[in-house]
Amino acid sequence: MICFANWEMRGELAEIWTSCFHEPVRPAKYFLNNYFKPENCLVYKMGDKTASVVYLLPARILVGSVSVQAHYIYAAATLPQFRGHGYMAALLAAAALVGANRGDQYSAVLPAEPELYSLYEKAEYTKFFQVKNVSLSLEDLCSLADSGVSSRTLLTYSQMNSLRGEQLEGKTGSVLWSDEAFAFAAGMGKIYGDKMVCSRTGGKFAYALCRRTDTDTCAVLEMMADSDTLRDLAANIISAEPAERYTFRLPVWETLLGQQGEPADFGMLKPLGGAVWDPLRQNAAAPYLGLPLD
Repeated sequence: MICFANWEMRGELAEIWTSCFHEPVRPAKYFLNNYFKPENCLVYKMGDKTASVVYLLPARILVGSVSVQAHYIYAAATLPQFRGHGYMAALLAAAALVGANRGDQYSAVLPAEPELYSLYEKAEYTKFFQVKNVSLSLEDLCSLADSGVSSRTLLTYSQMNSLRGEQLEGKTGSVLWSDEAFAFAAGMGKIYGDKMVCSRTGGKFAYALCRRTDTDTCAVLEMMADSDTLRDLAANIISAEPAERYTFRLPVWETLLGQQGEPADFGMLKPLGGAVWDPLRQNAAAPYLGLPLD
């Protein structure tokens, strides 16, 4: 039986999270205590046992100069003993119906592993979002930061999310988040050790979401900056996260770090209800998902 979750299920949902994602309970509890809403969660029940779960987090998709309602499939999981019976396929089909009924025009997802793309293709998702990965040595980043000023800068989540919206303006197919969703993503990142590095150059802001991947490498999972703010932001990244190498996950169109970096798949999309592909396929150029809570 497929149904919406309820508040009393949070303990069981946390158990599914830790079992399927092989994580401690802290990330699950942070999500379930801070961003979980029963109306955004579908579960597959086998008797009294929850076998499978999927979350439909509210989002927006840019279509030209406007944005339309959408959702992001998050933390989809089936307990090991219930796999292979089509429960997740049934949940994804139900999620599409629920989304369409509440006005969502698209459903986005970032498969956790490359081999999971085929699973979502069976549920009628299509590869859509892309990023490019650029690797810089410490010396390279220091060169970019030349004359940049490193100073502790604090921005509100609303300020950062507003900047993100400005940077993505007109990028058809790209995903926008609410201030609440942005704040949750940043808070969830802290659970995993991520650090938000911000800078202010004159009256302009910039930020980078950084994750230490090993002792020598810092991954910048999202960066929003321009030619005026890049130097100060680079100086702050070096100060906040000193490393021998920096990898940047950027929108494909971003050229601040040069033209290097090959496009790579980074998420899928599915039209819902009466929505069609044409407005996106005709106008989208390497649409950007970003902040996907991966």
